[in-house]
Amino acid sequence: MSRSIIILAGSFATSTMSGRRMSMGVVALAGMLAASAACGPSGGNSPVRQHEGAGAARETGPEVRPVPMPDLSRLPESVQAQVRDRYAALAEKTASPQTPSQELARAHGDVGLILMAAGYHAAAENSLRNAQALAPGDATWPYYLGQLFLLTSDRANTLKSFERAFELRPTDLPTLVRLGEAYLDQARPADAERLFLRAREIEPRSAAVSEGLGRVAQARGDQTRAVEYFEQTLAQDPEATRVHYPLALAYRSLGQQDKSEAHVRLRGDGRPTVNDPLMQSYYWLLNSADAHYNRGVLAMKARKWSAAADLFRKGLELDADNVQLRHALGLALYWMGDGEGAQRQFDEVLRRSPDHVDTHVSLGILFAQRRRYRDALVHFAAASKYDAGRVDAQVGQAEMLRNLGELAASVPHWRRARELDATDARAWIEGAKALVDLERYDEARVWLADARKVLPARPELESLDQTVASALALRRAAHRE
Repeated sequence: MSRSIIILAGSFATSTMSGRRMSMGVVALAGMLAASAACGPSGGNSPVRQHEGAGAARETGPEVRPVPMPDLSRLPESVQAQVRDRYAALAEKTASPQTPSQELARAHGDVGLILMAAGYHAAAENSLRNAQALAPGDATWPYYLGQLFLLTSDRANTLKSFERAFELRPTDLPTLVRLGEAYLDQARPADAERLFLRAREIEPRSAAVSEGLGRVAQARGDQTRAVEYFEQTLAQDPEATRVHYPLALAYRSLGQQDKSEAHVRLRGDGRPTVNDPLMQSYYWLLNSADAHYNRGVLAMKARKWSAAADLFRKGLELDADNVQLRHALGLALYWMGDGEGAQRQFDEVLRRSPDHVDTHVSLGILFAQRRRYRDALVHFAAASKYDAGRVDAQVGQAEMLRNLGELAASVPHWRRARELDATDARAWIEGAKALVDLERYDEARVWLADARKVLPARPELESLDQTVASALALRRAAHRE
């Protein structure tokens, strides 16, 4: 099915991934639990009260801020239990004056991390600052604070935290990369370059380091070097799709429009990977459907289909009605070679949520691959009905109509696809071919003239131009006779 199939991985990356950002947190309602709710009027020995008394028990130690447990009512029960367990562990550590500072720091940090993952950023900051105060020589806590401030877009504190982590651990690759990126965000390319060059000595093949050096070169206006580094990034990590856009800008600045357009079409939000044990531990914290979904997505990006399927199933055990998880499981099964299993999951998604656009697109692709073009057309049309802006749904309809021999009916869908995304070369080229095959040469000439404005270097357009010119010349000659 040469020109008829839209790549399923592309559908996953551009629809599922863009429709749901990689957010490990859960939206939560900030607030406080009243002490009486946990312990009654007498006050009791609740974890909250024990924690609030920790500073008084260690008068000669560093200042420790109280972090009352927030309102957990918006969290899944499984995550609520995790938060309560960590508060209880902290209360136990705090209650004993003999608890070593490092151990108490870990307990505060554990509370901070679970709160950070669950979306309680203000409370998480206080807990992580407590950990940092109790263990000032441990780079773990300023590093996690830097990551927290990245989440909250606090650039000044992001920089301060990563700088402190760097002071404590100057050869740690993730710290060098994150601090370099923070310097770039503060328009300090010289400082960033110093860190990225040091990081390259530690790990010469790091895609994240190559991207950082590319950003440094671009910030200095050296587009040639930027191209070298960004191309190197993609060679080291093809899934780092966010690099395509700055690379496209660099090629455009160098006057290489064809390459620029090619990279614009490939742009995405994939970041270069860094082996980061601290953040890997963080990503696995929450026992929730959302968390399992996000881990499954990471496994999918790494092409670990079976691992992804297992993670999506774990998420469904916690939330069987989660159609995004079920759709993702269908995609993982597809890539494992289990097309029937994938279809069962997709069918179940539509039974629960008939307007789930991603699933209609996925079923359209699946049926197209089985040459069930009419069934595929139904699902691509449904996707367009529920989301009129889906380019892949328009392209799917155009391709299925062509395969069914309804060439004239395909043209409006090619036209709509190019309107939705003027850089989609396939829509321009295939629409022009359809007009030529229909012998609608005058329309094809106008279509191709518009296409050359957007895609001036595509050889297919030149070939179609020659075909149209020859056909029109023959028509004029016939009229003269």
